[in-house]
Amino acid sequence: MSTSLRYDLETAIKEGEGCALCWLEQRQVSRYLQGVSNDGVNNIPLRIRLAKRGGYCAEHSQQFAELAHALSSAILLESFLKQKLENAMAGKRPIQIDCEACEILSDNRDSYAKSLRRSNKDQAIQDLLLNARLCATHLQIASHRAPPLFASQLSGEYNDLMHHLAEFIRKYDYRVAGKEQHTEAEKQSIRNALKLLQER
Repeated sequence: MSTSLRYDLETAIKEGEGCALCWLEQRQVSRYLQGVSNDGVNNIPLRIRLAKRGGYCAEHSQQFAELAHALSSAILLESFLKQKLENAMAGKRPIQIDCEACEILSDNRDSYAKSLRRSNKDQAIQDLLLNARLCATHLQIASHRAPPLFASQLSGEYNDLMHHLAEFIRKYDYRVAGKEQHTEAEKQSIRNALKLLQER
C-alpha cells in the first residue's frame, strides 16, 4: 500500500474543500509559488528563466500576487514585462507563456495518476477515494484501470446529478413544458455540473 498516497488522501479529505485530488495538486503549486515568493525573486537566474518562459499564466500570476509580498510581486512582474518589452522593441516573435506553475500542476497530476494505478486494488485507498469528493477529471483518473465494481461505486455519487440534469432537460420538452416545475436540485444541476467539469 502506498503510505504516502494514503496520507495525502486522508489530509485532503480532512482539510480540503472540493475535489481531494485538485486540492492536493493546488497545494503543491501553492508551495512552489510560496517558495518563489520567499526566495526565488532574489534568484536572478530563476527570474530570467521564468521571464524567458513568458512568466506565469493569468491564473498563477494572480495566485502569486495574492500570496506573495507586494515587493516580491513587483520584482517578478517587472522581470516578466521587461522581457516582453525587450522582445517587442527588437521585433521578435511574441513569447508564448510556458507557465512553470502549470507544469508543476501537470507533473503532480501525472504522479497521482501513476500512484492511483499502482494502488487501484488497495482496499484502504479505495475506501478513501469513496469518501473523497472528486471532480470529473479526477474521477476518470481514479477509475482508470480500477476494478469495475470500484469504478462503478466511485461514479455512483454522480447518479443523482445526472438524474437532475436529465429531469431539467426533460421538463423543457414541449410535451411537458409548463406542466411540471423544476425542483431546486434540478435548477442547481447546471452549476454543479460546471463545477465538477471546471475543477482542476
